[in-house]
Amino acid sequence: MKSNPLHPSRNARALRITGLAAVAAIALAGCASGGDSDAGSAGGELTFSNWQFLEDGKGPIIWDAVKGYTGPNDDIELTKVEIPFANYADKLSTELGAGGGPDVMVLQDSQFASLVDAGVLEPLDDIADELGDDLNNTNEAGVFDGGQYGFNWERPTYSTVIYNKDIFAQLGLEVPTTFDEFLTTAQTIKDELGIAGWAGRHQTAEIDGWTLEMANWIYGFGGELSDGDALTIDRAENVEAVEAFLETFASGVAPIGDDASTFRAKFGQGQVGMLFENSGVATTITSNPDNAVNGQNMGAAPLPLANPGSNSQLIIAVNANSDNKEAAKDFVRWVLGEEGQTAIRAGLGASAMATDVEPDAAFLEANPWATQFLEAAKTSKSTLVEGFETESKVIWREVLTAVEDLRVNGGDVKAKLAEVQETLEAELG
Repeated sequence: MKSNPLHPSRNARALRITGLAAVAAIALAGCASGGDSDAGSAGGELTFSNWQFLEDGKGPIIWDAVKGYTGPNDDIELTKVEIPFANYADKLSTELGAGGGPDVMVLQDSQFASLVDAGVLEPLDDIADELGDDLNNTNEAGVFDGGQYGFNWERPTYSTVIYNKDIFAQLGLEVPTTFDEFLTTAQTIKDELGIAGWAGRHQTAEIDGWTLEMANWIYGFGGELSDGDALTIDRAENVEAVEAFLETFASGVAPIGDDASTFRAKFGQGQVGMLFENSGVATTITSNPDNAVNGQNMGAAPLPLANPGSNSQLIIAVNANSDNKEAAKDFVRWVLGEEGQTAIRAGLGASAMATDVEPDAAFLEANPWATQFLEAAKTSKSTLVEGFETESKVIWREVLTAVEDLRVNGGDVKAKLAEVQETLEAELG
């Protein structure tokens, strides 16, 4: 993650808008029970927060991979903190802002940037120096203002279309490589089988997940929300991307109202032909023995768009106000080491990790679709808006609110995005 070039007043406005209690965090940091980093015990209970613990199939595997960790002196007891994804970011921001929260946590990159800016995450430069070349370049996502505040826990790429190979074979379909081919293929599936040809998020009620999916369309059509210095919300490529997204839903090939858990379950049951999905979800779908879609009959290919799409960068970080920072840092070292990387790889499937540990050979043989995700991770992009990293959630919310309004009420896309541009320029200064 690049250094944040924003003006201090812009940062302050961004933190107020995103709801992070930055003022409380800064005020409480000095009086929290954790004290400075040398004061914490190297043993005792260590709390680890990750919404993935609640994911079917994947969650138990990840917990099984880490729960046996007891630290270098065999005196650490790891306790999981389970928070649903829908309110994970808000809950953590509130707790950390008040000087509490888990000792170690997995964060999305958008929240990570704001939390570092608020001063509630522990610097981890010493770990980066210790591990050096053992870490790959995905860990650059944990660098902020020149300091290492986190490391890559998992980089699931969304830059892939997954499809039901049985449906494609039944209808004699080829994997689409362009938007026009994609829409035609989805329409054929809908017309011939009476099921959804494709599905995706489309409501601000799922704002965080929809950001990742909508970025596929924006990036896929060659768009960006900034040029690094100024916002570019209404640039031509963004307009084209939103128009294509709206056309897809207007065509009737995609269900209106289904949330991600619903349409993912339908895909697993063979009731949706295609999804633009991430590697973590693909692993979860294919590992469920009750699904009709499995590792052999699920296909994966690059997005049917001109350019690569987005990734969901997940970062492991340490609470600066933890009572047990040394134990927390020991755990992070273990996660990044060979034992930890090998252990958690089993639950993270085809996602890029902090080191170049390969998926198990048996997993790749059972899931040939996985190689596409590993390849896509090399070119997929973060949803953070360049030059506006701590304000990314604000920017995406304005954009997606406008897209939802266009989907529901219609209107001119270019004019609507121009309004968003004007609003954000006034709001962010």
